[in-house]
Amino acid sequence: MSDQQDTGLWEHRVRFDQAAKGLTLDLVADEARRDLIAKAFGMIELNSLTAHITTRSVTGDKPVVRVSLALKGEVTQECGVSLEPFTHEISGELEIDCIEKQRVTTEVAEVGAREFTLDDLDEPDVIENGQIDLGQYVIEALGEAYDPFARKPGAVFEEPEPVKEPSPFAVLAQLKRDE
Repeated sequence: MSDQQDTGLWEHRVRFDQAAKGLTLDLVADEARRDLIAKAFGMIELNSLTAHITTRSVTGDKPVVRVSLALKGEVTQECGVSLEPFTHEISGELEIDCIEKQRVTTEVAEVGAREFTLDDLDEPDVIENGQIDLGQYVIEALGEAYDPFARKPGAVFEEPEPVKEPSPFAVLAQLKRDE
């Protein structure tokens, strides 16, 4: 699988200009890809993984492509409580904006010159070489959806009985009695 060299897990590139025109596609992980991803995430098995992806252009001062992704899969993993294997479904969504590197302008703002908002934290991904790697977004969505310590249905954590340590005075009293 030569396309795994860049990301290591999944690469599926589309041209920025094609994505801006609007795409709808479904990515389905084959067995080899699922095995690779399962190993990377510490799963026993990734039984299925599909992602429904749409792209569209977002109007603004710079050309931006919005990638929307809905992820579904089935995973077998160890229960975070009982350590028994169990199988369950996972799902997740991701929406991210992308902008081409040559369109990014460098802005230098003085400290305190402007007030930052939550929107400032969600800057678009900068795309190089005119291609968006949709595979990396599938892996990102999976990382957000997967709970490595998920509990098997019905598994309940029971706190162990605390070991009652004898007080130092009880130990001294026992030593006196033993003499």
